[in-house]
Amino acid sequence: MEGLTLILLYLAIPSLLFSAVKQILLWRKGAGSKAKFPGPQQFPVVGRIHDLPRFALWLKFKEWADEHGPIYYTKALNQPFIVISDEKIAEELLVKRGHIYSGRPQIRSLIRHKEGPAYSALMDRHDIWKTQRKWAHAAMAEAYKHHFYGHVEKEMKRYLGLLLLDPARFLDYTREFSGRVMSRLAWDDATQGRTNGDSADQTLHCMSVSGPLTNTMTPLWYLPSFANPWYNYEIQREKTQRAWWLNNFRLAKDRMKRGELPNDTWAYRYFEQIRREGNDHLDQPEEQEVFASCMIGFLNLVGVVTISGPLKFFLMAMALHPEWQKKAQAEIDRVCGDRMPTMQDWADLPTVRACMKETVRWRSGVPLGVPHQAERDDEFRGVTIKKGTIILACEWSLNRVPSKYPDGDHFRPERWLEAGWPTYQEPLTRYPNFREGHSMHTFGWGRRTCLGQNIVDDETFVFAAATLWAFDLAPKVCPRTGVQVPIDTQATNSHVILEPSPYQIGIRVRSEERGKQVLEGYHQVMAELKV
Repeated sequence: MEGLTLILLYLAIPSLLFSAVKQILLWRKGAGSKAKFPGPQQFPVVGRIHDLPRFALWLKFKEWADEHGPIYYTKALNQPFIVISDEKIAEELLVKRGHIYSGRPQIRSLIRHKEGPAYSALMDRHDIWKTQRKWAHAAMAEAYKHHFYGHVEKEMKRYLGLLLLDPARFLDYTREFSGRVMSRLAWDDATQGRTNGDSADQTLHCMSVSGPLTNTMTPLWYLPSFANPWYNYEIQREKTQRAWWLNNFRLAKDRMKRGELPNDTWAYRYFEQIRREGNDHLDQPEEQEVFASCMIGFLNLVGVVTISGPLKFFLMAMALHPEWQKKAQAEIDRVCGDRMPTMQDWADLPTVRACMKETVRWRSGVPLGVPHQAERDDEFRGVTIKKGTIILACEWSLNRVPSKYPDGDHFRPERWLEAGWPTYQEPLTRYPNFREGHSMHTFGWGRRTCLGQNIVDDETFVFAAATLWAFDLAPKVCPRTGVQVPIDTQATNSHVILEPSPYQIGIRVRSEERGKQVLEGYHQVMAELKV
C-alpha cells in the first residue's frame, strides 16, 4: 500500500519535479557533513507525506516521538518540520528564543492570513499583529476584572433551561453557549452565537490538515480558478465572514451613536477610544472599519471552539467516570446547596476545577499544538534549523510524558488534588486553574501565547459546576436493547482546535426541586437575554 501511494504521488503532480531538483541540489551542496536530528526515514521529494494521516495526526507524531525521542525531524513535500515532546526543549526554542521562533507558517487554504487583518493569531509578527494583539490583551484583561460582567452565569441559566427541555441537543447547545458569551461581549448581540460557532467551525476546517486537500497537497492550490474548488470555496467563505463581522461592527457603531451600546462590550471600548482621539462622530474610512471589525470579530470567533470543545469533552468525561462526577457533585452540594454555582464559589470547588483541568489534559483541544515557524536560521544542539522550518510542540505527547503525567492515557483528576503527583500544587483554593501553574502550554508558547486564559478559566468553571449541580450524566442506554451506546473518546473533527465527533449521553435532572430551580433561573434571564 505504501508503494502504491508513493507511485501516485510521483505521477500525479508534475510540479513536484521542481522540488525534486531543488532537493537534489541541496543534497549535493551539503551532503552528509552536518549533524541532524533523528526522525523517520525521508523519501525523495515527498518526505513522509504519504503516511501522515489527515485525521488524528497527533497520534502519528506521538508514535514517532516514542521511537525517535523528544525532538525529531520530518518533512512533507518540501516543508521541514521539527516536532517536540519535551517542555524544556519547547521552552528553550519557543520562549527563550521567541525572537526567532514566533512566525506563523502559511496555511495554504486560508487566504492572506499572514498579512492580516482577519486572523491575528495566524499573522506574522508585523505592525498589524502588534496593534491588534495589544488591543485584544487590554480588552480581555479589563473584562476579566469584572469576571466578564456576569454574562457567563446568565447564559449558563439559559443553557441549563434548554438542556432540561431538550437534552438530546446538548452538543448544539454547548457550542451555542460559548458563541453567545463571546458575541455578547463583542457586540451585545448574543443572537449571533450560533452563527459565530458555525463560522468558527468553517474557519478551522480551512486551516486544518483534515480540511481542504490543498493544505497537504499544496501544488493543487495553484490550479486555475475554473478547476480549483478549494480556492473558490475559500474566496466565498472569507467574503461572507468579513461581511458578517463588518455588519455587526456597523450595527454596534449605530447604537453607539444613539447612546444604546452597553459599555461592557468590546465594540464600545473601541469606539470610546476613537472618541478620545477626537473623532466624536466615529466617521472612518472603510479600511479602518475592516481592520477594527476583523480585530473584534476574530477575538469573538476564537473564543468559541477553543472553549466549546473542552466543554463537550467534559460532559463526555463525566458520563464515563461516574465516580468523579459524584465527588464533584458532593463538593458542589456542600458549598452551594440549592443555588446554582457562580464564580464566587471558585476557590471552594477544587474537585470541579481538577475534573475540568484533567479533561483538557486527557483530551487536549489543540493536540498538535499551534505551529511556529523559524524566522531566520538558527542552531540547536549542534543542528542547523533553517529559516521557514515549522516547529510543533505536540500537546498530545507533552500531556503524556510519564515523569510528569503518570498513567497519562487515563482520566485521573486526582493528579491535581493529591500530594505525591507531579502536577499537585497548593493551596487548593488557588490550584488547579487555567491561568497559572502546571500545563499552561495548552495555551501556546512565548510571544504567541493565547490571550484567553482568563475567559477559559471562568467559563469552563461555571459550566462544569452548574451542569453537575443540575444534572446527572451517564452513557446513553438504547431503549430497545437496554445496552449502553458506546462512546469513542478519540473520535473528533480533527481540526487544529478540536471538538469531539457527535456522541450520545443520558442527561437527567438530579431532582424535581433542582428542575424547578433550573426553570426559574431560565425565566429570570430570558427577559434580559435576546433569544
